[in-house]
Amino acid sequence: MGDREAPNSDQDDQNGLAEVENGHITDSNSPAGESSSGDDDLGLVNISTGEYDMDLPTTHGYLGKLNPLSGYTLFEDGEVLHNIFALFTDTLVFPGFTLPLVMNDYFENRVFKNFIDEHNNVFVLLCAKSPDKGLIEYGVTMEIFETSLRNNMLHIKAKGRQRCERISSSNVENVAGRIRLVTVKILGDPPIKPPLENTQLLALKSKRKWNLNSFDELKSCVKFRRYHAAQFRFANWVYDLNEVTYYTQIILQALTNYGKDLIPNDPERLSYWFVQNYLLKPLERIRILSAKSTLERLKLEVNYLRLDRLICCYNCRYEITYPSKIFAMSKDGLQSNYVNPGGFVYEIITVSCANNIRLAGDASRQFSWFPGYAWTVIECINCNNHIGWQFTSNNLTPKKFFGLAHTGIRIVSAAPALDKQDPTGHTTYAYDYYGLSDSFN
Repeated sequence: MGDREAPNSDQDDQNGLAEVENGHITDSNSPAGESSSGDDDLGLVNISTGEYDMDLPTTHGYLGKLNPLSGYTLFEDGEVLHNIFALFTDTLVFPGFTLPLVMNDYFENRVFKNFIDEHNNVFVLLCAKSPDKGLIEYGVTMEIFETSLRNNMLHIKAKGRQRCERISSSNVENVAGRIRLVTVKILGDPPIKPPLENTQLLALKSKRKWNLNSFDELKSCVKFRRYHAAQFRFANWVYDLNEVTYYTQIILQALTNYGKDLIPNDPERLSYWFVQNYLLKPLERIRILSAKSTLERLKLEVNYLRLDRLICCYNCRYEITYPSKIFAMSKDGLQSNYVNPGGFVYEIITVSCANNIRLAGDASRQFSWFPGYAWTVIECINCNNHIGWQFTSNNLTPKKFFGLAHTGIRIVSAAPALDKQDPTGHTTYAYDYYGLSDSFN
């Protein structure tokens, strides 16, 4: 997670041909600032838009050519998996998102290679709270879909599949390095059901939709829902505020500036996209991961949307940038996981500008997570903490942006002003803030 100082990844490559420098690799046989011609960068541009092709970072091409593995493994809800391999890193990956890995530790490498050779493609990703507090209780099953062994290093790409919970009473057995044997239970999402589904009057049920698939349908049925809700002691807005489509609409409106093409409309997928991409504290993400349903996740996420946030240096809390400066450089979203040759996994937030930083070292295009861009290490100007990297290009748009590592930053949040209440006593903050009040009049 982001509550640890960024690890120092300076180390020699096993073959002595290159050295790892703060998340990237510099080949001693080529200049650090090696650049390519404009013609070379033409292939990095989306022909239809003329902008940088955001599909490129999602391929993790810096890992080289990998061999595909077949399979799509889903377990039954509530199924218990005994003695399954678990890997823990400083990041979380949610269902539907990719985790790149480099296994350069000899023992980890050998264990995982044997694991894959025996046609075992599924492991569990658990995140370490801290070295002295062990593993968290929740994680995600990961399925390996590409792998390759090169220069005695195992390169892997795995996709998040299902949430799971570690059975706390079970033993955790150390295998090698970051690898453990654990017992977990698969956590399923209950079907999304409208609050009026099992109570709606038959006369209304036959004439009006009760299973709402969109916010527009919710608005069109407001009048008839009020007739139906009148038979119960709760006000009609109680039922409205337990509709998944209501929270989906709030989140979609709040994230409009991040690009509609990147954000899914499906409630379950949206709930995972939000927690993977929105600027959240580690404990906030864990709380969402442990939520028991899509509706519960969306409610938590709407609450977190209300908090003002600031990105600061993890060590000294110097201001680095604002959430308004975050933008997407990858089709995966605003935040993505990348791995360096040293095996460290970084969760990167891309921003258009950063304050109170300084460059450290020369620019290099070696092992760049964003093809066509040269990277330069950035540090906090006050305490020299490793914040992330600056990415630059003479031929691509944008010409410069910053990748902030979760391990180097601290997310500071502040509570909003007190919620306003209507005469009935219920909170109207979400209506007023997101401009939805007219929809329920």
